[in-house]
Amino acid sequence: MLAITLLLQTRGKMTAQRLASILGVSARTIYRDIDALSLAHVPIAMDYGPGGGYYLADHYHFDATAFTREEAVSLVLGVDMAGNYSLFADDDGLHRALFKLEAALPEEYRADIKAAREHILFDTTAWEDDGTTGAFLERIRHAVLTGHRLDLLYPWTTRQAMPALRWLRVDPYGLVYKGLTSRQVRTGVWYLVAFCHASQQVETFRVGYIQDLRVRQERIQPPPNFDLQIYWKETRHHLAEQEQLLTATLRVKAAARHRLRGNYTVLREEADGSVLIRVQQESLQEAVAYVLSLGSEAVVLSPARLRAAVLTTAERIAALYREEVKDASNF
Repeated sequence: MLAITLLLQTRGKMTAQRLASILGVSARTIYRDIDALSLAHVPIAMDYGPGGGYYLADHYHFDATAFTREEAVSLVLGVDMAGNYSLFADDDGLHRALFKLEAALPEEYRADIKAAREHILFDTTAWEDDGTTGAFLERIRHAVLTGHRLDLLYPWTTRQAMPALRWLRVDPYGLVYKGLTSRQVRTGVWYLVAFCHASQQVETFRVGYIQDLRVRQERIQPPPNFDLQIYWKETRHHLAEQEQLLTATLRVKAAARHRLRGNYTVLREEADGSVLIRVQQESLQEAVAYVLSLGSEAVVLSPARLRAAVLTTAERIAALYREEVKDASNF
């Protein structure tokens, strides 16, 4: 309806069929929306016969459309830059909404937008596999907005040295997108803010770490005194300390060089083909997984806490396999 109003204001008289073709909807939808606009006291009139169509009364002006050229370009390019960070899975609603708005802007503004798109490109392919668009984000968004309780399979921190997967029952209060600092890439993560029944307090869960999810039938109501912005303001400083990029130095044998990935820098090459690299990971847990993916072809030189975590994890893996071999020999 906003787009219809903008089009009539900037282009003058238009038929329902013309409006429908521009906005990608049916003529019936246009008729329905015109009726709704009239009920909202937007003075839309209609001329019948050849050359007829809908038009706005001369005295009417919709002030909210008074974008400057820079605002119009920034708005459209901002959607391009959003890439895969849409909160609605399998839905291009944001782009469709901007397409409608763009179609309704004055001709000279649309020329500026076209020129900007020809000369400014946002390549978002590097963001496709990060934790910001987890498989469960759409279902979590729906649960947050409808107030449905969730069960999460999540690496919950216990008395063990590393988190252990555990089913947690939570009451979702909100979703937060937080940017992460990195010199090489633009990145960020989604967090679920929810009351955790296990800890009996509000917790922050990283959406990308959720391994499985069930939406329950029970409905919940956040406490009336809970304010997501206030909670996040108090939480983000502590979270920033936990989420600081971990920088590690590794010695990697020549056989594993082709498996190197991510945000790493080669510091030195040795005569035997091995390399000394510096690599950045978002957390200790992800750094451990990165090192283990290189198998026995890499060793951590620093920091010491990463060396200790890799050793602990490797010992657990070895113990697990020894137990499995023992069990298999009993059959």
